[in-house]
Amino acid sequence: MSEPQLSSPPPLSRSLSVDGYLQSQTNTISEGEYEDELTEQELRETYDNEEIDRFLHLFSAFVTEVQVPETPPVVNRDDSACPAKFLEHENVFERRSEDGEWTPIKTTSGEYFPAFMKPVSSAYGSLSEEIACNYLAPILPHARPAGPPFTIGRLRLATQRLYLAALPVYGPFFANLLRLATWEDYGTSLIYCCIFWTLWWYNFLAPALVSRILISLVKRRIFPYPTLDDLRRHREEISRADEFGQQVSARLSASSSGITEIWRLFKLLDQTRKAKLKARVKGKLNHAEEQEADNTSQGQDAATVLDDSDDSEEARDVKRLGLKILQDIADIHERIRNIFIWRRPVSSRKYGFILFAIFLTMLLPTRYIAKLVWFVVGFLFWHILPVLASLPPSEQKKLPPPFFDVPTDAEYAMDLISQRVAAGLEVEPSKPSKQSKRHKSSDSIETPDSNSKHMSNSSQSREGSIDWKKWGDRVAVGKSAINDIKRLRPGKAWPVHEVWPPQHPIIPGAIGIAQPQSNVEAHTYPCQHTSSPGLITLTHNTLLFTPLLSQDAKLVIQLAAVKGVKKAGVLKGLHIRWNDSSDGNNEQKEDKFLWVGGRDELFARLVGSDGRRWMKV
Repeated sequence: MSEPQLSSPPPLSRSLSVDGYLQSQTNTISEGEYEDELTEQELRETYDNEEIDRFLHLFSAFVTEVQVPETPPVVNRDDSACPAKFLEHENVFERRSEDGEWTPIKTTSGEYFPAFMKPVSSAYGSLSEEIACNYLAPILPHARPAGPPFTIGRLRLATQRLYLAALPVYGPFFANLLRLATWEDYGTSLIYCCIFWTLWWYNFLAPALVSRILISLVKRRIFPYPTLDDLRRHREEISRADEFGQQVSARLSASSSGITEIWRLFKLLDQTRKAKLKARVKGKLNHAEEQEADNTSQGQDAATVLDDSDDSEEARDVKRLGLKILQDIADIHERIRNIFIWRRPVSSRKYGFILFAIFLTMLLPTRYIAKLVWFVVGFLFWHILPVLASLPPSEQKKLPPPFFDVPTDAEYAMDLISQRVAAGLEVEPSKPSKQSKRHKSSDSIETPDSNSKHMSNSSQSREGSIDWKKWGDRVAVGKSAINDIKRLRPGKAWPVHEVWPPQHPIIPGAIGIAQPQSNVEAHTYPCQHTSSPGLITLTHNTLLFTPLLSQDAKLVIQLAAVKGVKKAGVLKGLHIRWNDSSDGNNEQKEDKFLWVGGRDELFARLVGSDGRRWMKV
């Protein structure tokens, strides 16, 4: 049996050693062969893990603050004519947002609305208004937060999502239609042409279209998704979407290489600083200006040609509306795609039954189908739209989006993170070791696949980052060992009130490590609190902070009491807002950590804990 022949190294690599080049080529090939031997379940896990990786990157880059949506205050009917209580609450709410660093939760209209008030029966102007107020308004969900301000970063993210959700579907579809219409493949076009006119003659075009959609839905349920080809194709699509988003950002961003652009950026920062100081002196700095100045100082959103400080309010609204439309279109496409890949089986099964009912309806005679279609259109126009239009503006913003029961990619990844947190697994999935890949791969060497670049780049970036959890565990072990040595010093009596082995709030002591471990999963992160440095310990229901020179937890926060989490500062700080009810009074407190090692993982664990729905602000 002849040995496999390796391709010669390219000219650029001839300056390196031949052994080094052959070793790198062998590692790339073995990774591709390892993927070829994955089972269907492992392919599914690999697909989900890469989605978590991608979402964690976007989550770390663009999500900086989450809050729990609170129930708005109830305003009595007697106070509706002159809602002094509501105005007082609103002023306190805005003043609190100015003093602190948190973003107030607002609805999509940009105002803070009180709870919906049912008018008395005599105040109804029409039957539609009575139906809307009595039956529709009480079942509406919470209002969605207002759309974020326009930035190049958010535009890049929206275009990436839209590219990834729409182009892989529309591109091949219209390309195939063009090939059929131009008769590039005469045999294929002839077959489809005959099928089309046959179905048209027997009035089966609509049933055939619905049945094709239904078959695609059922096929994803019967056959495993994804296959290895689907996984590699998805990687290529993600890579192209990232490149497309970077190109959009590069085309719309201002070049800062010249002296003119540097001077423009300097003037922009200087004007922002002066405007902020001037407004603070006058006491008229509102929250939007403070948030914009804070974002500029932190450098999260670079100044671009579209971020003009001289833009009018109308121009800013137009840009925000355009960004909101892109995000909504991307959401709809992601939800439709997730229906077909069964990311939420209950919803996919429901829409499958709906498609099957439509298919049976399409089998009726044409005149009945026409009458049914016009009946649905007329019922929506004459009876449904008036009820929706009778809702108050505050309630209209609560209307759910299309396919609201199907998760988007971000919501699905957040569900996966919540499941991993509940199971005690790592938030960021680990790749198989190179030794396992080497054992699983065969001795044959093939041409390396270009699809492995995405995985290799992600693995290299993960390996290059610092494992703060590991360092936190080491610090905790060191603290426990030092404390045990101090307790065992000769001549020192053992305290009566303490037990052996010493119980540390973070991990067991050095002697207790050999004992059976409890089922409580703890994750430690080094941090710098406003009071002292120490360690954050996160369990399934509690967050503890222990100073570095202490064995007792100084801060204990139940995760159910956490009301908001916010990233802050250039040193990877974290602010946590929570309700303290230990003394009987429900008091809202806020603890600030100036620096947290592994902040993004801790942020994801806090957001993914308890299965709650956070409001991203």
